[in-house]
Order: sequence, then structure tokens, then C-alpha cells
Amino acid sequence: MKQTLIAILLFAAFTASAQTQTVTLDTTYIVNSGGNFFEVSRIEYSNGAYSEKRDFLGDTLTIFSRYVAKIESEANEIAAAAATAYRMRQKTTEWAKLDTLTAARLLRSPITGIMDVYEKEFLTGNWQIEFSGTTTAATFPRLSSNKRIRLQANGTARTMLLYGKVMRLVSYPFTGLNTLFQLREGYWINLEFGDSARRVVLRRISN
Repeated sequence: MKQTLIAILLFAAFTASAQTQTVTLDTTYIVNSGGNFFEVSRIEYSNGAYSEKRDFLGDTLTIFSRYVAKIESEANEIAAAAATAYRMRQKTTEWAKLDTLTAARLLRSPITGIMDVYEKEFLTGNWQIEFSGTTTAATFPRLSSNKRIRLQANGTARTMLLYGKVMRLVSYPFTGLNTLFQLREGYWINLEFGDSARRVVLRRISN
């Protein structure tokens, strides 16, 4: 009983000491030991103490198959997203038709309802649009007719439609329909990554 009590006290003292120390390293890596692979998790503390755990992952074939599956899965996920984005012009046309039909029948516009929610992002801070090496200040005045906001740059207001995290700009900054996606809050970009001359970035530069 006495030995058990001492062990409990020592454990409690060790735990309290560890809690007062600062973690200086927290890392995970994979090691190969004779063709068998282990994931090592190591935590080091400021007093020199450390804890380390090794989990068996498998042999060479298992690890190889895991990496094959990882690359294939991520590539297929990106391909599926790209295929969806490729059809975006068709989808926005369908949404516009649905919006017109719904507004005529119900006297309410679904797109206006969506914009009422998503416009808040654009009504705070200072924004700019970047295109073809030129940066232009952007503001978002509201139309008096349907109460939707528009994008205004260089003194001209342009039609701007929000479908959620997808935006359509009409004939700006180049002729035709331009679709932007919200990469993160306050940062919208089109998918012309490989063509810098047609890449468009709309971003908030300050709050």
C-alpha cells in the first residue's frame, strides 16, 4: 500500500513538472527499419525531457500503395472540381433563367436573396481589382432598381452577380462573362492561372 502511494505521488509530481515545461519541439516523421516503416511522434520539453511514440505503418509495398492512393485521390478530387468549374458558364446561365422564372412566379429573386447575404463581405474595407498588371480601386454602389450592389471601377459601375462563393462580372475587366471564385474571405480570383494576361483578382486590402 505504501509503495503504491509513493508511485502515485511520484507520477503526480512528474505530471505537474511536465505541465510547467514549455514544448520546444513537436514533430512527426517516418523511419524505415529493415523494410518496415514506423511513424514516430516526438515531443521535447524545455527541461530536456521528451516523449516518443512509434506506430507501425507497414512494409515497403504497404507504404508504396498508400502514396499511390494519396496522389491518385488528390488528383481525382482536383479533376472533379475543375470539371465543375469548367461548366460554370453554363451553370450561371441556368441560374439566371431560374431566377427570372422564379421572380415572375413568386415575385422574389433567389439571386437577390443570395446577394443580400454575401454582399456584406464587400461593404467593409477597401477593395481593389487587379488585371493585366494594373491595380484599380473598387467600390460597390447599390442599384436603385433591384437594390443589388454592383462593382464600380474607373468611375463605371459593372453588373456583378453573386451566387454564393461564385461571382459573375459582365464585360469587366475584359469583354464577355468573367467568373470569379472566393478563394478565401476577402479574396476572389478567376481560374486563368496559366494566363497572367487574363488573370483577375478582386481583393480587400484593408478593413
